[in-house]
Amino acid sequence: MKDILLNNFLRISKIPRKSGNEEKIANFFIEVAKKNKLEYRRDKHNNVFIRKKGNIQSQSIALQAHLDMVCVKKNNSMHNFETDGIEVIINGDEVTAKDTTLGADQGVGLAMMLTIMEDNNLKHPDIEFILTTEEETTFNGADNFSYEIIKSKRLINLDNDKDDTVVIGSDGDILEEFSYVGVLESNNLPCYKVILKNLPGGNSGNKPNESKNNAIITMVELLNTKNIYLHSINGGTYENDIATSCEVIISTNDDLSFLNTHEKITVEKTESNECFTKDDTKKIFAQIESLESGIINEYSSSANLGVIKTIDNKVTIDYIIRSSNQDKLNEFTDKIEKLKYGFNCKRIYQDNIWSINTNSILLKAYKELYRKIYNEYPKENICHGGTECSTIKNNLPNLDIISIGANMESIHTTDEVTYISSWHKVYNLLIKLFEIKY
Repeated sequence: MKDILLNNFLRISKIPRKSGNEEKIANFFIEVAKKNKLEYRRDKHNNVFIRKKGNIQSQSIALQAHLDMVCVKKNNSMHNFETDGIEVIINGDEVTAKDTTLGADQGVGLAMMLTIMEDNNLKHPDIEFILTTEEETTFNGADNFSYEIIKSKRLINLDNDKDDTVVIGSDGDILEEFSYVGVLESNNLPCYKVILKNLPGGNSGNKPNESKNNAIITMVELLNTKNIYLHSINGGTYENDIATSCEVIISTNDDLSFLNTHEKITVEKTESNECFTKDDTKKIFAQIESLESGIINEYSSSANLGVIKTIDNKVTIDYIIRSSNQDKLNEFTDKIEKLKYGFNCKRIYQDNIWSINTNSILLKAYKELYRKIYNEYPKENICHGGTECSTIKNNLPNLDIISIGANMESIHTTDEVTYISSWHKVYNLLIKLFEIKY
């Protein structure tokens, strides 16, 4: 089974599947469905639904995973995520990628689903496969899925990264976009490009408190006391992820030699004809400093300043806020929206809280199965970050949902790693769960 799972993971890894570019991976699963004579449906968002008829008498069950992956690469990598597959490296039990994210999130879950689709000897009830798009960015797929076609009353989400843990709920999150249009003026002061890179990264939902030391915030803390004029500031890749790099172009007569002592900073002379006014520079830095990142205990929340971009005279900030307490989430959001410093605030999306179901029959069955095999119960966890489960649950309130998955580390980074033995563990639990009759 390890060889089949690994081979299926490699098949999936050959297909580019950047968020918003899921057409090819959707095509792949449609072809699998056709070849295996499975019922299928695809919508304009490239969401895919597949149904496989069962061979045992039990209630139908749904499996859900997202088709897209976070696409990050090392600075010297020539990889093109629009056209190139992932170069997977297998070292014994460990699976990594060469100079890019691996896409184990959710390539491993997809590989398990693919294996189940193609295994005609497997004992199982009717299975519905729900494959969604843009989970890593907008949740557009889950938001627009045609939920009326789902017959199952129970669903297993495969977007978990610890094989000894079952996720039973998740925070809600809100993405706010702050934007500022400033005034550019001529400036003849010496001009410098300052680059901070290779800071620790990863999914801010998995490492919420590490967000407070991200590259954008660190850069502003280093420069904010200096007499500078800002030309541009750019950093981060995804709103959910901890920014590992930030680049600013500034003009100043101040001595910047203190930056040379920072091992991850480079400073070089450059040229730029225009920059923001001194007042604009202060407002931009003040806004960044006001947007708290990390765990905010006062509001039982966490936040992440994920991305900042400068295009001409406009600066935009993507800032995500999370909490499992809706009142606290609203309270913190109200506070943040008032700290504008001339910035406009626009809400891009809001995901619902996935509340714990204390009467979950599926959870009870999974826990007892796990205990029977491993002589202990799995850990139970509330995911610190929005998941598609919250969106699915909002559309199908009576659906019984849990989330499981194989061990993964450093997801959303070029150090991403997963373990074949863990895939096998979760797959074995999954197919044994199918045999429990309801």
